[in-house]
Amino acid sequence: MSARLVAVNGTRIFVDDRGDPAAPALLYVHGGPGQGCYDFMKAQGDLLATQLRIIGVDQRGTLRSEPLPAAPPLTPDLLVTDFEALRRRLRIESWAVLGHSAGAGYALRYVTGYPGAVRAAIFDCPCWDADMTDRNRLPVVARKLEALGQLADAERCRELAAKSARLAFGDDARGAMQALGAYYMEQFFHDPDGAADFGELLESAGFSEEQWQRGNSHWPLLAAMYEPVLALLPRVRRPALLLRGRDDLVAAPGMLTAFTTSVRDGTIWEFERSGHYPYLEEPEAYGQAVTEFVLAHAG
Repeated sequence: MSARLVAVNGTRIFVDDRGDPAAPALLYVHGGPGQGCYDFMKAQGDLLATQLRIIGVDQRGTLRSEPLPAAPPLTPDLLVTDFEALRRRLRIESWAVLGHSAGAGYALRYVTGYPGAVRAAIFDCPCWDADMTDRNRLPVVARKLEALGQLADAERCRELAAKSARLAFGDDARGAMQALGAYYMEQFFHDPDGAADFGELLESAGFSEEQWQRGNSHWPLLAAMYEPVLALLPRVRRPALLLRGRDDLVAAPGMLTAFTTSVRDGTIWEFERSGHYPYLEEPEAYGQAVTEFVLAHAG
């Protein structure tokens, strides 16, 4: 295993590089925004490294990477150029790319912007249009809030879900749903106890509070998540796999339909006992699905 800081585009990003350097390479693109790759690599790094070269990255400014530089301004396209610069620094001719949640949006931009660098694409519980995601989540959260007796909070969620115009970052749908408080993270898991397990995984990582706070520098990217990237899907010219947990609320039905109708060589794989984090809830099945796909299309 090689974990180090690598200089790209005027900053240094943390890279967790595991597996045989001669094996098919797979880049992991985390979401959040600003989450870091620690939890994914803890759950999947060694599993995937048995047959692949798996490369996890803390995106610029997050967790173990250097704090975000003052310039240039952070954008999804800047992250994409970082991924391509990293590929060149690592002297990888081409690789497969796996993006989770918001990271699936960055991965989609990368796959379509640098098709010669990418041999296959995996989109894990993608958020390609936050308006679609919010409208899918808000009614579920409203029912939970109502059950908790938080009637005003539930009504606010229902009002947002029924809004005729597209939802935007300024509507603060995320803030409305965070009225769930301690129950907020449960909506992302098939087993509600998975939320507590996830919290314990992060707490046991041993990172400083300052390192965790670096992820906040990516919060401005939340606004960009309301700019749909679904129009890029027809430009995917590589084999593509969409992974989702059956209980995932982020990859809304409209996104699945768009993927099925727009991506010529696309397949959907569903995990029956997972929510938004199948790589945590069904790690062995997830690792097998990813490995088989990469070996078949990027080996």
